[in-house]
Amino acid sequence: MLPTGLVLVGDAPLVTVNVIGTADNLKQFDYRTLHVTGNFTNVKVGHDNVPIAVANSDPNVTIDAPSSVLVTVDELATATQTVSIDRVHSLLPGYHEQTSATTITPASVKVDGPTSKLTGIQAVVQVDLSEVTVSGIDRPYTVLILDANKKLVPQTTVTPAQVTVKMVIQADAITETKPVGFTLTGQPASCYRVSNVQIAPLEVQATGLQNVLSPVSLLATDPVDISNAKSDVVKTVTIRPPAGVEVNQKTATVHVFIAQTQGVSPCP
Repeated sequence: MLPTGLVLVGDAPLVTVNVIGTADNLKQFDYRTLHVTGNFTNVKVGHDNVPIAVANSDPNVTIDAPSSVLVTVDELATATQTVSIDRVHSLLPGYHEQTSATTITPASVKVDGPTSKLTGIQAVVQVDLSEVTVSGIDRPYTVLILDANKKLVPQTTVTPAQVTVKMVIQADAITETKPVGFTLTGQPASCYRVSNVQIAPLEVQATGLQNVLSPVSLLATDPVDISNAKSDVVKTVTIRPPAGVEVNQKTATVHVFIAQTQGVSPCP
């Protein structure tokens, strides 16, 4: 065991052992009977020669092994890292990520490892956008610790090992030409009628998400009251698109033509 607060940098070194014996004895030799132990009691930060001992339980062979191996030792350190998303590939055509709604929970993690390995690291989760459905995602991802060259950093422990990524996906906004409608309320005065209605503009450019805009066949406007009218009514009305839809013109002019009804008597 290493002293408290220290850790090996890299994997434990391999120990090359020569086994000496007769041909028959070597055929019967089982390498699993060898056990190598190292004495790490006196190691310090840096490069250390660690004494080793090789135990052999087979009396028919002789072991020739080195007395020590060179290891690199570092202090065990802890760093707190904010988790970011490494987006791989692209979303399906016609969709985009609503980045303001993207969340990572928890937002940061604790990273334990050799001090020399914790410089310039970043904690990331890799999200393959080509696999994200139009309903978005809300699931855990494993946190990866990468160095400045985007390579995995070995000998690090992440707590927690996973974080939950929530991502909202929306259809791209589109622009279409939509007709503008009108609504009349009330009735003209007695012996008068509506002979014609004109609205200008007849059409406007509407922009919105495809699933919201496509079903819209007619853009509504504020109603025009023609109660007891005996002459033309001209009103500027506000165009009222559905929520999430923008129009390039906010108002329209409605001209209601009022004419006297012919052949009706008595009229006031």
